[in-house]
Amino acid sequence: MILMPIVIKLFRSIDLLDIPDKRKIHSVSTPSLGGIAIFCGIIFSLLISASFAGLAAQKYFLGATLMIFILGVRDDLSSLMAKHKLVIQIFAAVLVVYFGGWKINGLNGLFGVESFPYGLNEIFTIFVIVVMTNAFNLIDGIDGLAGSIALLITLFFGWYFYNTDHLLSAVISLSIAGAVLGFLLFNWFPSKVFMGDTGSMMLGFMISTLLVQFLAVPYELAASLNVSSPVSVGIALLILPVYDTLRVFCIRFYQGKSPLAPDRNHIHHTLLKLGMNHGQSTIILILYNTIALLVSIGFQHLGDMVLIPSIFFTTVAIGFVLDYKLMKKEAARTARLVSSNVEMSKSA
Repeated sequence: MILMPIVIKLFRSIDLLDIPDKRKIHSVSTPSLGGIAIFCGIIFSLLISASFAGLAAQKYFLGATLMIFILGVRDDLSSLMAKHKLVIQIFAAVLVVYFGGWKINGLNGLFGVESFPYGLNEIFTIFVIVVMTNAFNLIDGIDGLAGSIALLITLFFGWYFYNTDHLLSAVISLSIAGAVLGFLLFNWFPSKVFMGDTGSMMLGFMISTLLVQFLAVPYELAASLNVSSPVSVGIALLILPVYDTLRVFCIRFYQGKSPLAPDRNHIHHTLLKLGMNHGQSTIILILYNTIALLVSIGFQHLGDMVLIPSIFFTTVAIGFVLDYKLMKKEAARTARLVSSNVEMSKSA
């Protein structure tokens, strides 16, 4: 909260702003390096809340996060090619997995997979971290959305890790939540600052690594909090970034475009086209994310094989309904334009 006005004023003074264009949905030039203040808030919170011995034990995670942060700053200042960003993201994930020891060792019996063969767990974990880092980056499209999702996830992780005696992970989670809350005060519609790739990539990376830690909590501790099917809870937490990424990739493939080509086919764009503003769209999406999380926790007895398809296909169905409503709205608008042109021709 203290740093954000300084960041806004500084980047306005040097004219380092995100300029509106035909692909973007904001209409006012806005500072886009709010992620710098988020990063500083997280680090300051960790320094005063965690022991140096604990931070030293997480040096690879913190070092990898710093690497992603610098990558985001570089990308915001001068856009990098996707393949170059991917290389750095993979390297950061390798640091966390191979040197830091953060690994997904199994899927809790989902699809019959209790544990991965030797070596596959590292590869799978790297894949999950890189995919979720980019998925979270893609969801950052309207005011308040990425920050609200990050706040929901990290508050849940903070509660969960605290109650399973993973205190350092709880401190990391709540440090992120506090920093994001300070940012949201300036990012809510109408936004005074964007987090940029600096913030969205860094938050995506930190959240995905915390997800790995979440899935690694021993079953006995997880079950004591009614989380006997942690995979379904993890999917529910990240359902919006996961669904939105799959959605836009499928649309781009169908249209014959590169899956990395930017467009305005995200779920939040659909809500905007249906007439909602940024604040309304964000509230609807974060409410759905919260409901999905509560359902996944409340119906743990059904197991991952029921919960995961239910959550995912419900999300897909809602997406189809929104797309259908948008298609009808655009068809009606086209019909009105045609009718108007016919009337003008008759008058002429």
